[in-house]
Amino acid sequence: MFAYPSSLTTYLSLVRLRLSFKLQIDGQAARVVRSWQMMVRVTKSALLIRMIDLLRNRPGITVGEMSVLLSRSERTIYRWLSLLCAELGTSLYCSNGGYYISDNHLGKRLSLSPEELLAVSLSLKSQPFGDGSPLHEFAASAWAKIREAATAEKLGKLSDLQQAHDLSIQNVSSGASPTVTVALERAVNSRRRIRAVYRSQKSNSVKEYVLDPYAMVFRKHSWYLLAYCHEHGKVSQFKLIRFVGVEETGESFTVAKNFLVDEFFSGSWEAWGGEERVTVRVQFSKRVAQMIAETTRHPTQIVEPQADGSIIYQVSVAGIDEIGAWIMGYGRDAEVLEPESLRDHIARHAADMLANYAVRSFEDQLSFVEN
Repeated sequence: MFAYPSSLTTYLSLVRLRLSFKLQIDGQAARVVRSWQMMVRVTKSALLIRMIDLLRNRPGITVGEMSVLLSRSERTIYRWLSLLCAELGTSLYCSNGGYYISDNHLGKRLSLSPEELLAVSLSLKSQPFGDGSPLHEFAASAWAKIREAATAEKLGKLSDLQQAHDLSIQNVSSGASPTVTVALERAVNSRRRIRAVYRSQKSNSVKEYVLDPYAMVFRKHSWYLLAYCHEHGKVSQFKLIRFVGVEETGESFTVAKNFLVDEFFSGSWEAWGGEERVTVRVQFSKRVAQMIAETTRHPTQIVEPQADGSIIYQVSVAGIDEIGAWIMGYGRDAEVLEPESLRDHIARHAADMLANYAVRSFEDQLSFVEN
């Protein structure tokens, strides 16, 4: 009987003889060569199948471990991993040196471009996800997973984009107590009634409320809790940083059927909602008219150009305090036409400011005379 070649070297020698010297290999030798070729193909297929089994049954297996178990070099393992992805359509990803197989092709779904990575990174590092945010830890872990799924080449391009773009987002800590934030988040998710000690900005006093926490929201620079307040008999807005203490009462509650976060803030100027709407009309001087008109600050705004170059700016907003502060920022270039309550509100503030500066001016003059 003709013996099978004992090594791949023997097989290659036979092939070289056939090609170089065109020797006529007898029928039995030809059958041996074909058998050897088939055996090599079957062995490789079997090993690839075993590799897939290892990836499925041992998530996180390393190249070194596969090399030992499959009796192949690490270079061959890397080549076969590429083969699984490129030719067989298998989705693989590497995490901390270990390889995983993903049946739902997660890697393909997370194939973000460097520009998309830049947009995501800036979003997750922005103020709503900063220190003290209920979502801070989740944002950090989400970005870590996205970075892990990205290729080194794309992360390199991301670094170049970050250097080439002056995109700076001010991230100010909310200042809220982590203990309070966690307690409120848990109460919102579990629909549990709470008893809260809260520092009221308007009355400058500490009060106790019984609240049904509906939702946590971010507006302007801060996180807030929207909750049904049993003392007020309505849904009210509470700033997280002003909570002194929170405890669950052991009771559950049901969110009112007509409550919607968007509806609560539908008339908000910037951060505060829930108040009755009022129509505000302000005349801005020619000096600032163009700057005011070129930006849409509110969905209800109407701009009416005037013959003298000034404009009349009209909006429908919830309450007068927030928009009043914005109007006062334009000083003499803004005059409230209506409502009368807002005119009086700004006039009182202006008078108080004038009194402050008048007293300071008088004291400075007196000091000058004495010296």
